[in-house]
Amino acid sequence: MIPKLIHFIWVGDESKCPTNCMESWKTLHPDWDFILWGNRELHELSWFNRRHMMDMLGRELNGVADMMRWEILHANGGIVLDADSVALRPLDDHLLDCEAFACWENEIARPGLIAAGYFGCEAGNPFVKQIVRDIAAEPTVTHDMAWKTVGPMRLTESYRKYGYSRLRIYPSHYFIPQHFTGATYDGTDPVYAHQLWGSTRNAYDEIYKQDIVSALAEPHEQDDASLLQAARGDLAQSALADRTAVTPLPAGSTLEALHDPYFVQRVEISSEIATLDRLDVLRSLCEGKRVLHVGCVDGRIADPATSLHLLLEPVCASLDGVDAQEEALAQLAPYTSGRLFSRLEDVTDSYDVVLAPEVMGRVSDVTQFLGQLQRVDATCFLLSVPDAFQCRADNFDYVADTQTFVEVGHPDRNVWYTPYTFANTIGKYSQFTVEKMWFFNRVSLLALLSKSQLRMAA
Repeated sequence: MIPKLIHFIWVGDESKCPTNCMESWKTLHPDWDFILWGNRELHELSWFNRRHMMDMLGRELNGVADMMRWEILHANGGIVLDADSVALRPLDDHLLDCEAFACWENEIARPGLIAAGYFGCEAGNPFVKQIVRDIAAEPTVTHDMAWKTVGPMRLTESYRKYGYSRLRIYPSHYFIPQHFTGATYDGTDPVYAHQLWGSTRNAYDEIYKQDIVSALAEPHEQDDASLLQAARGDLAQSALADRTAVTPLPAGSTLEALHDPYFVQRVEISSEIATLDRLDVLRSLCEGKRVLHVGCVDGRIADPATSLHLLLEPVCASLDGVDAQEEALAQLAPYTSGRLFSRLEDVTDSYDVVLAPEVMGRVSDVTQFLGQLQRVDATCFLLSVPDAFQCRADNFDYVADTQTFVEVGHPDRNVWYTPYTFANTIGKYSQFTVEKMWFFNRVSLLALLSKSQLRMAA
């Protein structure tokens, strides 16, 4: 049985310690014991992995907390919670009726990854002891990001390596009902906590200021959706309603106070389709319409079952395609009834929709590309581009030891966009009007464009 003991860890700037989040746990668990581990404990106690902690201290404080987490759990038992975790309801006793527990980070956004921020066990747990010893055996843990070397990835790989079947893994929504990517739980199961993603979103400068305890008054009488909304407070009120992929900055962002107003740009962008399936969205936009698909090959015609062009064709009134890869067009031709062009200049028909997904980031001349699109006789234009903002956590890394920058993306990509640079590029280098923009497919931006003289209602 896991003891009713909750640990919090906060190292770094003590003035920004999110005690408001911690108080939410104390309020709902009056008969539990609580311990806060901080800078004093880090520097004065004899940690097994002190060397790695000191190396990590100037790099990622969350990595220091992860290493402290494992040693605290092995020595004391109980539950170590992330400091930016907000309690929504009392933990039920049956959650503790095991040798150790954790939860998935998110079954959709991060399938198979075990979260480290909600881990409980009995004192002396052999699996946790092994994690501590494995970390100690590493020559360094700063060669990669902390979540990989000492956090969730370390936990997940250890679980698989040692086959620790006694670890009870709860659904992510018990403790992380909204992932930082926007994947959000909306079922009826109990939700015990909400994660504010302070490190991932660099939000600790704001989290400690929120009046969380007052927002959660009489929490046991509210439903989970209400509790979750209250926990977010001013940090992300619109996120729950829109099922957002990324929590937009609130009005009065801290960025505005840090920079000259001239350099602060704002762009209206919707999150309403952010977590919807890419194919479902594109099918719904093209259904029953005459469509010109720009970039119709996309390097996937080797398998017709995965070709976006062929998957769209059954729902379109008509579907033509354009792609500069003539050899690939010849491979596509036997599978489609529409016409295929190797140059936009050769297109002369009229269309309801011109669809250009993930093309603009790979063209060599954006001005020329947008000019060619403008010459197509069409009612509306749908363009998507890779979004650096949504992909910042998973697509970029720097390996300090080898002085190597690592980027995940299409090898032909020339440009990453943000909502502002996407809108700014279209405004500067074309006569299109951006009618609406969305976060799309968790990794992209989707814009609905019209020719200036048509000005559609979004």
